[in-house]
Amino acid sequence: MRHRARFIVTMAAAVAFVGGCADGPGPTPRQEAGSGAESSVEALDKVRGAAATMMRTSFAYRETFGSDDRSFIEGVVHRPSQGTTMKMSLTVEDAGTSVTDHVRIGVAGWGRVYTEFDNMEMPVPPWNELPAATLAEPLLRNVSGGAFLVGEKLFAGVRDVRETAPGTYTGIIDITGFPGVGLMDPRLTGKLGERAKTVPLTVSLDAAGRITGIVFDVPEHPMVVAFSDFDDVPAPTRPKT
Repeated sequence: MRHRARFIVTMAAAVAFVGGCADGPGPTPRQEAGSGAESSVEALDKVRGAAATMMRTSFAYRETFGSDDRSFIEGVVHRPSQGTTMKMSLTVEDAGTSVTDHVRIGVAGWGRVYTEFDNMEMPVPPWNELPAATLAEPLLRNVSGGAFLVGEKLFAGVRDVRETAPGTYTGIIDITGFPGVGLMDPRLTGKLGERAKTVPLTVSLDAAGRITGIVFDVPEHPMVVAFSDFDDVPAPTRPKT
């Protein structure tokens, strides 16, 4: 949670600026127990193919962080409008909940950052339109289209994949080529060293070959992602500024 709290400063600074405001893990037991239903090559092709399918599919997403049930990132990706929404809500003990909202439609984007406290009503600030330079920063750029969770570039680092149950695939992902996976602070990826090259991964697929869930077992920073409402999400609308 401390790493996640530090990350929000990075994202919030980019948005708020405009408004003037252990040892490396090996395969897990479930990876060792592959069913043999598909070869490793076939399984890898299936998982990468599913990632490519998601790049053509609209969906809702929700990311959570291990045992921390108070913090999350959620939103929708709407392909026809080239629209993406993101709400990052991070609760830190004795410091309230920091919220970052972001909307992206085509080449335009908006953001706002505010803090919520229990038993205290705080005003929500207006949206700020973000300049092109801010939207081009890697963290915000990868929010667009959900690339920070399920992009083809991210899944290029996947290997050693096995089908361990019908529709469930486990393997390893090297996140050094995509250090902002799950909007994780890229500095944390660097601190992981060699462990960042062998992060255990679990991917769940539905009958249509779409990804319904991903677990990135990053050491000390697990990320769990659920996808739903395929091709049935509303198009994001332009916020009032």
